[in-house]
Amino acid sequence: MTDTPELHRPVKADALPAQGRTMNIVATDDELQAIKNRLDLTALRFLEGTITLKPEMGRQISLHGAIRAEIVQNCVITGDPLTTVLDFALSRVFQEDADPFEGLNNDEDDDAITDPDIEEPDPIEDGVIDVGEQMVEELALNIPPYPRSPGASVSEIADEPGRSESAASPFAVLASLKDQMKSKD
Repeated sequence: MTDTPELHRPVKADALPAQGRTMNIVATDDELQAIKNRLDLTALRFLEGTITLKPEMGRQISLHGAIRAEIVQNCVITGDPLTTVLDFALSRVFQEDADPFEGLNNDEDDDAITDPDIEEPDPIEDGVIDVGEQMVEELALNIPPYPRSPGASVSEIADEPGRSESAASPFAVLASLKDQMKSKD
């Protein structure tokens, strides 16, 4: 990685004690601003987590924890700001010699059966696990893709004054084009 992540909390994999290490991470105001920009949020009010890294058998390191964040997005229907508090778990496994492209090359073993419930370990890059970056990645996965204010409905958009029926339905436009083409024949 050439760029430093917005929430940079590196941990050297070979420096972990056998019982593991627990970290309490709270993003600073500058980090919140940078993460907000990266994830295209209206606002990110807080991001915090308690994360435990622990060496496991097979030269693997498990990363488990709980994350809380408060985000502000715009409602996809009304455009009004919508605040959401997210509570979610983070669970990953890392391995020094893990292949980051495992499973992406379908040229060989096309008939191989894989268990979708078993995740391949993530690679440890340069002997370091960036716990902060793992939190930001998991936050990105937990952001509601189409936030809607309570009570907002699509009919509000269709009922806007000055909005024609054809603007409300792209299929109406296609139907009229089809009719025009038939009349030219």
